[in-house]
Amino acid sequence: MLFGWGDGSYGQLGSGEEGASQPVPLRCNPPAVGGQEVALVACGERHTLLLLADGSLASCGDNAQGQLGRKLPAGRQRCYLAEPIQALEAQTIIYVSCGKEHSLAISSQGKVFSWGAGGFGQLGTGTLKDSSTPEKIDSLSMYNVIQVACGHYHSIALTKDGRIFSWGQNSHGQLGLGKKIPSQSKPCNISSLAGIPLAQVAAGGAHSFVLSHSGVAYGWGRNNAHQLGLNQKTSKEQIFKPYSVGALRNLEVTYISCGDEHTAVLTKSGSVFTFGDDNAGQLGHNSSKTGPQKIDEIDDRVSHISCGSYHTLCVSASGLLWSFGRGPLQDKESSASESRQEERNCVDLNALLAPNELLGVQVFAGAYVNFVNIFQASASANAATSLEVLPRISQLDRGLIEKWKSAEIGSEAQQNAIREIKEIFSSPSCLTASFLQTRSDVSMDCYIPVNLQEAREVLKELATTDWIAQQICSSLLDHLFPALPRSSPHQEAFAIFLLIPECCVVQGAHEIPSLVLQFAEAVTGLSKGSSKILEKYWSLLPGPFFEQIVQMLKTCVSAMLPCYNHFPKDKTWIGTLEVLKKLYKVNMKAECQLQTSTFCIDEIAQKINLIGDLQRWKLQENIPEEEKLICFCHFPFVYNVAIKREILYYMSCVLQEYFEKKAYYELWDSRLRKSDLPEYPIFTLKVRRHFLIEDTWHKLSITEDIYLKKYLQVQFEKEMVGYGGTGYLVEFFSEVF
Repeated sequence: MLFGWGDGSYGQLGSGEEGASQPVPLRCNPPAVGGQEVALVACGERHTLLLLADGSLASCGDNAQGQLGRKLPAGRQRCYLAEPIQALEAQTIIYVSCGKEHSLAISSQGKVFSWGAGGFGQLGTGTLKDSSTPEKIDSLSMYNVIQVACGHYHSIALTKDGRIFSWGQNSHGQLGLGKKIPSQSKPCNISSLAGIPLAQVAAGGAHSFVLSHSGVAYGWGRNNAHQLGLNQKTSKEQIFKPYSVGALRNLEVTYISCGDEHTAVLTKSGSVFTFGDDNAGQLGHNSSKTGPQKIDEIDDRVSHISCGSYHTLCVSASGLLWSFGRGPLQDKESSASESRQEERNCVDLNALLAPNELLGVQVFAGAYVNFVNIFQASASANAATSLEVLPRISQLDRGLIEKWKSAEIGSEAQQNAIREIKEIFSSPSCLTASFLQTRSDVSMDCYIPVNLQEAREVLKELATTDWIAQQICSSLLDHLFPALPRSSPHQEAFAIFLLIPECCVVQGAHEIPSLVLQFAEAVTGLSKGSSKILEKYWSLLPGPFFEQIVQMLKTCVSAMLPCYNHFPKDKTWIGTLEVLKKLYKVNMKAECQLQTSTFCIDEIAQKINLIGDLQRWKLQENIPEEEKLICFCHFPFVYNVAIKREILYYMSCVLQEYFEKKAYYELWDSRLRKSDLPEYPIFTLKVRRHFLIEDTWHKLSITEDIYLKKYLQVQFEKEMVGYGGTGYLVEFFSEVF
């Protein structure tokens, strides 16, 4: 049953009356809508949309800008009874939202229709004109939209594959596009949120919010009253790109609602936090702090919240309705103290129904009217659940996996499965949402957001069906890798980089190299800040998962070793070595989770000429980076002990020969010039037999590095120098070791 109250002078209550100060039963006009149950309500400043359980849409209230989506009889600009929007009769509507004077509706096919005021481009049709009948937003036709939210003059949309679009007025940065433009008449993708698994979009007067599946809130737009909840020291009055609200990060937020200049959030525990403008007492607390503050007066678990322009509604699990702020019939010029005193009310909704009939409650707050939809035991299941759960982006679940595996090749079920696989495995946000980890008590900065063990098991299961594995591989290569975030300040966006290796290793041996090369290219293409976020995630990985990434990259390098001599300028696989280098450094900083030998590639000694690689490296010391050939000497951590010993021996021989020749030429030059003789290229280590180790360490500790590149001569104190000037080398090393 739907109840409504407030200032209905424009007909926005749909009751046929001009106003009601208390909740009264409100039914849609039976002759017009067939007595259908109401599933969702959206309120503009002076108009209302009622979404019915059968997917039809009715409207009532002011129609001065065409916001009702239908024409009224001549001379009328208001409608006091809710009547269906005939232009949408062919559509099944699943979601609606209202701005100040414009409206949006989503059909079951994911198409968005808009109507009403369009002077700031808020209709998204590419023009700045009003429209009295619903028009499909063609720019979004290629996407399946699941949620929309309207501010006063701007709009936001969330798609099934996790993209987010905005359009309309941008005078305060409420579109989140990162640039100061007056308005945007067509939907534009908010690229800075790419890769984040979003659960909800919300919009206030001139500010916007999104909520991720992990419970992280991102806000942008107008912040004159601190309605974004950002740190007071760094916050500005206008924020042009999404910022993570630090004060909300560890509260496990599940729902956000925005008023004109204030915001309320509901947490998993049932608490409500508010922030922003409090001139009318709409925050529900007396705190003078500007950040998010809990409403302590509500001692019951809250199940739903909704913000009007200058008031807030909260419904508790026990059926109590709390309201804070300025009432719709109150003079706007009333003082804040009067508002708080008169408008902090609590109504027991159980009194409106017969005993034990209250099943669920949803509240909807507008500028001057409010609605409460109460589900009774006799209400249909769809009518109840459609209000409790917001439409969500695509993600894997057990039912979907079983459906894919049981689909017969060539059947319609398989074609549907292919479309679903492509949607999930082409979208970083959808794939991340499929394996999100349950939040623990630790800070978000210190935990891995995805369940890698679950991902490993599910992906292995899917890979056992050939056509599913092939579709996953092609989706990754053709769509997911190009869509990966490269530069984002939001750490949530990079959880996908932890899942990709799990996707790669379950593929066949033929597909793995191409997947790994794309992965390496994406990692090396990250901005400096983004790379640090990923490296932090790597440092938190359990050993087996960290090692799997290392082994995956090593396998790819080993497979491409035959190309070393034939294609010395082919740098497509250098990225793989660069990523290994990053992992090696992370491993060293993380107190060596893995043995350094884990990074060694033993096949190098059999597949390439080590001395040739060393010579190539030395010859390229002064060559520009982009002209250099492939050299493993740039990545010495891949060499095992045997390879390093061979290279070290060769380099020592070369250096000794160099110093010997240098000394020879300097000797002849000094004789010709009759100058002092040059120093001979021999390093003499003089030690005592009975203090061999002590003398050796002492001598080496005070010797400059340049002398260590010369020939070694060992001389025992008070003994003759050995034959050939090399002293007692063999005897020395046998004693030392």
